[in-house]
Amino acid sequence: MEKIFIDAVDFDDYGGFILETQFVREMGQPYLMANGVGEEVKPASVEFSVKESGMYRFFIRTKNWCEEHAPDGLVMEVDAERSPHVSSLMRVKDWYFEIGADFFLTEGNHTLKIYDTTGYFARFACVIITNDYDYTPPKEISRLKRERDEIKGISRQITDKGKYDLIVVGAGVGGVVAAISAARYGLKTALVNDRPKLGGNAAEEANVAPEGAAHRGRHETGVVYEIKNYREDNKVSWSQAFSKFTSEEENLTVFENMLLTDAVKKGNKICEIYTVSTLDLSEYKLSADMYVDATGDGWLGYYAGAAYRIGREAKFQHGESFAPDVADGNTMSGCATAKDPYKALSVFFGFLAEETGNDVDFKAPDWAFKLPEGDALGRTPTRVHRGEWWLEMPNDYDDLFENEFVRDSMFRMALGYFDWLKNSWSGREAARGYALKRLATYNAKRESRRLIGDYIMTENDYVEGKTFFDAVTYCGWNIDVHHVGGILSGNGGKFTANKKIPITPIPFGSLYSKNVSNLFMVGRCISVSHVGLGPVRVQLTAGTMGQAVAAAAFLSRKYSVTPRGIREEYIEELQQMLIKDGMSIPGISHGDKADLARSAKVSATSYIAGGSPENVLNGKMQRSDGKDYAWISEEGLPQSITLAFTKTESVSQVRLTFDVPFQEYKYGYMEQPERLDTVTDLSLSILSDGEWKEIRTVRDNIQRLVVIDFDKVSLNAIKITVLKTIGSKNAKITEIRVY
Repeated sequence: MEKIFIDAVDFDDYGGFILETQFVREMGQPYLMANGVGEEVKPASVEFSVKESGMYRFFIRTKNWCEEHAPDGLVMEVDAERSPHVSSLMRVKDWYFEIGADFFLTEGNHTLKIYDTTGYFARFACVIITNDYDYTPPKEISRLKRERDEIKGISRQITDKGKYDLIVVGAGVGGVVAAISAARYGLKTALVNDRPKLGGNAAEEANVAPEGAAHRGRHETGVVYEIKNYREDNKVSWSQAFSKFTSEEENLTVFENMLLTDAVKKGNKICEIYTVSTLDLSEYKLSADMYVDATGDGWLGYYAGAAYRIGREAKFQHGESFAPDVADGNTMSGCATAKDPYKALSVFFGFLAEETGNDVDFKAPDWAFKLPEGDALGRTPTRVHRGEWWLEMPNDYDDLFENEFVRDSMFRMALGYFDWLKNSWSGREAARGYALKRLATYNAKRESRRLIGDYIMTENDYVEGKTFFDAVTYCGWNIDVHHVGGILSGNGGKFTANKKIPITPIPFGSLYSKNVSNLFMVGRCISVSHVGLGPVRVQLTAGTMGQAVAAAAFLSRKYSVTPRGIREEYIEELQQMLIKDGMSIPGISHGDKADLARSAKVSATSYIAGGSPENVLNGKMQRSDGKDYAWISEEGLPQSITLAFTKTESVSQVRLTFDVPFQEYKYGYMEQPERLDTVTDLSLSILSDGEWKEIRTVRDNIQRLVVIDFDKVSLNAIKITVLKTIGSKNAKITEIRVY
């Protein structure tokens, strides 16, 4: 008897269906989903062949994603003959196999097409075709995998993808920056990404604007600033910028569409991880000396047995004013997001609508959530063409193990909200001419699992302005904790807390696991309480965490110590590394004894009051540090600054830090202001054997930190000549280092 197994991902033409790989961990396969928003989509099609003529049964693995209502169905067609049966309507909660059709087939080639009936997210993962009418496919995922391998003739093997110094699992902003930074430090690094694009919530499929502390006048610097500058200047997506930067690192290997499925430990150390392709289900293993959990959901820590928490701590645990009296499992909801197809580099939440110029009626399907009428919803819309960031589920949904159900519930909520805008809101006149075009399909999460380190950041650390001996970066976002009721909070408002905080250091003790000795973590799965997550969960802050743990991984290898050992013995060296490489750490100033500039005599062609050339050595890096934070020349370029040494020095590197408009930065979704003071063109000259020689020029620079490397040379002085800036008439340099 004949059996043919066709994965949905292998269809030749997806038509109006989209490929969905967010939920492979839950349901075992990628699948195709109709995305027509109330209108049936173009069919998906695939060519296949049978060896003999006869009757064949077509099984389809599908899901009635809202079983009490059956929003959309699937219909099979072979060689233009359409089956009368509609699949995906059974009252079954989970994925299941259904008899989709029976057809008489002649020996040879045929075309299968799968149609949906309403455009409302019908889905299928595979089709099994057989002439064995006593055959029924298995439902359990483990048995289904074995059946798939047998039918397709796959010999299941686990492919070893190699040994690394550091493996970063998760490719959001924090994970990407960690991987790039580690590679630059010389670590053989792997970046394991379960999505098709780099960036996590900032990737093209979600397009959430990375935020940080910029609205507090303290922009994140270092590697994440490099990437942000490149993205802004070249008008590309975050995913494109990340791909550009990762491709330039020879020590970095990027694995995309690779889902973590397990981790193996020896003692309290992870020794290897296991992964699966979210496309063809091939299995892999990788090993490393050190690991970073940048998954957001803390999956690597979970598989490795790391201590973790889910939900809200009770007030007695940390004495937080915003904590509930009784602990529970509630976590902040994410939002369904997507890239706005009509506006480059923009995002929409929940839904996207279009002004038609005519009155457009809308009645939500019966399965859409019914929201409170009129003002009882407790929300004031700021726009009608797309949803708001507060289109959130109540916080008692499970974003970890029922992720698909949560995303599907967001469909129901978005349609219910659009119905409210059109028919119930007091300002519904503004929505009269709008027609629904798209619903967002990606669950951009805010909170799930939080791994526990040697220190747990809480609300008190922010409100008390606490300092830390092991500070490695900072945060400045509000204590931004969304209301436990989500969209149904009513008069309770959008927030549990939205309290402004001062710039607050983040301790290294919150960036590694307390019980898995070679595990770092970055992003929203770091060691914080539920309330403490509010200020640190934004993406630019996560980027600086990534650079911090990469530097720590370098020192861990250098000294053969654990992350805890770095904190106990080498924290000052870690802090100085980070500052040297462009980061800013509150309370930590330049103290690198290897910097030859510290003993140099500084002079300049000119300077204004408060802009003395000696300022490039005082450790101040931005205007908020004080008026004497930079050498600032008089107007008119070129201008030069010279560092003269008391004896002949052997030098191979000069590092320059320029001024950027920290105070003018707003939010991540806003366009950056022009970096007028950034030096774009300069020359570097050296005084050697009594003669000045120009050895390097820099053109078209856009970055804050410029590192100029050259062959080691003996010299008595260096001179930096500023030839051009982006828009300033003054030369301005905040720091010069010489090595």
